Amino acid sequence: MRKCKFLFIAVVLMLTLTGCEYPTLEKAIAETIPFEVQEVLYKTKSDGITIVLYTTKAEGKEVRHIKEPVLGVSFFEGNDEEGWKNDGPNGWEHAESETYSIYHENYTKYDDKGNVLKDIYVVFGEIKSENITAIEIADQDTEDYKKAKIMKKAGKRYYVGIGFRPQVRALNSNGEVIPQQ
Repeated sequence: MRKCKFLFIAVVLMLTLTGCEYPTLEKAIAETIPFEVQEVLYKTKSDGITIVLYTTKAEGKEVRHIKEPVLGVSFFEGNDEEGWKNDGPNGWEHAESETYSIYHENYTKYDDKGNVLKDIYVVFGEIKSENITAIEIADQDTEDYKKAKIMKKAGKRYYVGIGFRPQVRALNSNGEVIPQQ
């Protein structure tokens, strides 16, 4: 009996000290995002953090009318050698739009003294208008736009970009700005 108690305490201590880390990013996505991930749309690294854009189902009584997938983004630290950890935040977004949606999520990591170690701003959304051929983002207070990553999945188009409190614009094939509606 004494050996069982010791073993139990040792296992609890090991889990506490190592945290909840998973051997692969895919396992961490499946086990730690608090929503059912329907499809991973895009993964990218920024400042040592892996950003995962995914679709999920809207949850909650007030959003039962939303039948199509909604977008979510999560932030992960780690690698396959040392393990993966979901470092939050975890959430999903949805807004009705005729042209394209814009969602912002930021990841901020602090040290034990409250100093900012990492500050990553992600902008993402769904492109609904066929007239939109590009999405561009620029850091706050600049006009230096760069193309966001666009991906197609299941007949829908999505975009994601990283910048400092980014502003977003959509362009048609002639380079004209299409307003968000």
